Amino acid sequence: MKLKQTLKLAQVLALTPQMRQSLRLLQLPLLELRAYLEQQVEENPTLEYETRDEDTLSDRIEKIIESQEEPRDSMMEYLDEDAKKKHDYAQSLITSSASLGEHLTKQLHMISLTPQQNKIGEIIITSLDDNGYLNLSIKEIVDTVNKALPEKKKVIKKDVEGILSLIQECDPPGVGARNLQECLLIQLRWRQRTNSLAYKIVKMYLAELVKNKTKLIAKSLKTSTAEVQKAIREIASLEPKPGRAYSSSITQDITSPTPDIIIEKIDGKFEIIVNSTGLPKLRISSYYLKLLKSKKIAPKTKKYIQEKAQAALGLIKGLAQREITIRKIAEHIISIQSDFFDQGDSATLKPLTLRDVAKVISRNESTISRVVSKKYIQTPYGIFKLDYFFTKALKTDGGQNLSSEFIKSEIINLVSEEPPKTPLRDSDIVKALKNQGI
Repeated sequence: MKLKQTLKLAQVLALTPQMRQSLRLLQLPLLELRAYLEQQVEENPTLEYETRDEDTLSDRIEKIIESQEEPRDSMMEYLDEDAKKKHDYAQSLITSSASLGEHLTKQLHMISLTPQQNKIGEIIITSLDDNGYLNLSIKEIVDTVNKALPEKKKVIKKDVEGILSLIQECDPPGVGARNLQECLLIQLRWRQRTNSLAYKIVKMYLAELVKNKTKLIAKSLKTSTAEVQKAIREIASLEPKPGRAYSSSITQDITSPTPDIIIEKIDGKFEIIVNSTGLPKLRISSYYLKLLKSKKIAPKTKKYIQEKAQAALGLIKGLAQREITIRKIAEHIISIQSDFFDQGDSATLKPLTLRDVAKVISRNESTISRVVSKKYIQTPYGIFKLDYFFTKALKTDGGQNLSSEFIKSEIINLVSEEPPKTPLRDSDIVKALKNQGI
């Protein structure tokens, strides 16, 4: 075998460290991002937490230099103090969630109440079980309150009912209910859906709903089974146990995903909040920036500080870019899936692909994939994986694009209407869908 040298031209995509870091920041969900930032602060001496305390580490060191105190011991003392400060801050981010009682009491204290009303509220809140339901009757609460109050300040049933109504208006929606029906009705009132079919079904036909008597409900309310199925999907999006998210902070961390994006409807418009709860605010230490301007430090030390400061700046810029990219993706999802965000019905989801989003926001498809991966979005109808809103398009004979979720809902409607004694065969379902052009 003869060895020889040859020249070859080839295009290779080389990612800079900054680009790699930006891509990593995009990929990390909220909890992992928090841990990553804490690690970066520990490893990079030029990176520090922003605090409200004006007398920061940098300010204190500058005062030592300006006052010409003996720097060595004092500097080490402050560096030790800064290490402790970083540790304490990191520990403060690991906060235990408030209990349901604490959460409700905090909300109740924001309302101007008399001491007597506060006492009623306190007893109602302490009578709630882990799921947020009220275990005592109104009479039992009246008796309990009256035992704790002076003879001349007795309360009546109306007083207790008034405070209970206030608690039922608190977060989480559905709390303070005495049964499942009341819990669901409270949540529908929260959503301003008192005139909806879902509200009527919960109020008048909950027992029939539990037994899946959709045809009977449709006949009684003079509507189609398809409309009843749509209402059932809305009811299914409600929380039957509103207090369980607060029953245990440990359980909550395991069972309830942390949303990276929060969607709220304010004055008829959807507002996007990129969740940054618990994320530390970072900045480059002014002390090290000042050292870079000094002529007294060794070239090797200066180069080291420059590299670390550059890495810190890249991280801060990457975080800002991460928020912009996530916001743009959320905006496009809302614009395409606006019907879902209005109604909470998965059948209204429209076809949407990563390529569609990448084209609109002028980013690479793989970048969009990184953002969508392992992230959650909180909507008025619950928390969903971000990729839930990306559905494949299936063309009808008429050239119309339908989402896979819409077709699933059509199949559910067909099955729900089938005669119990002669259920539909797969071929019957295929034929029925073909008749619709699917």
